[in-house]
Amino acid sequence: MTKSRGVLLILVVAAGMWAITLATWQAGASSETLGPAGVAMPGQAETTQASPVATACVAIIAVCGLLSAMFGRIGRFVIFGLAELATLGYGVSAITAIGAPGATSWPIVALLAAVVGVIVIGWVAYASRTWTGSNRYARSAEGAGGEFDSAATWDALSRGDEVETGREGTDAEAAEDESGDAQSAEAQPSDAQAVEDESSHNDEGPTNRR
Repeated sequence: MTKSRGVLLILVVAAGMWAITLATWQAGASSETLGPAGVAMPGQAETTQASPVATACVAIIAVCGLLSAMFGRIGRFVIFGLAELATLGYGVSAITAIGAPGATSWPIVALLAAVVGVIVIGWVAYASRTWTGSNRYARSAEGAGGEFDSAATWDALSRGDEVETGREGTDAEAAEDESGDAQSAEAQPSDAQAVEDESSHNDEGPTNRR
């Protein structure tokens, strides 16, 4: 699972849980008022939606889903832990609403959504072990031993440390190779001239002896 899909999945779960909070979780008992002749007239039933705690839990889940894309491995697990706690809080609010007088069927749906949310967030947290860092640094950053480690690179950049990239090392090696080839090319004519001078010196030797 990629990082974008994991974040999108958490946001979809949060959006579904938020939509459930907009439904009527509890219908109050109808009240009676006195009419013009003192006759009791039924009033409108009072309805209530989800508690503010459930709405706050949904907001925490959505924020944690967005923040999970900005942190390293350890930070992501902390964020996902907070999201799991918020989902459990949402479920507790649903259970409380189920036991309240005049409860509708929506708290039961909310409880099922909380169970699905716990499973989904746990799955995304498990799959996030293979997530890499930002693509801006992932193309050139390498970890210790030459192995790619974009998460460590992102953490180092977040701390303000300088990170050596593999591209810079490759460019430096290429420049050194080109310099060595140029020096070899310059040395070859000198070697050929030295051989020629030595050959002419050997030819002049017998002549001088005569």
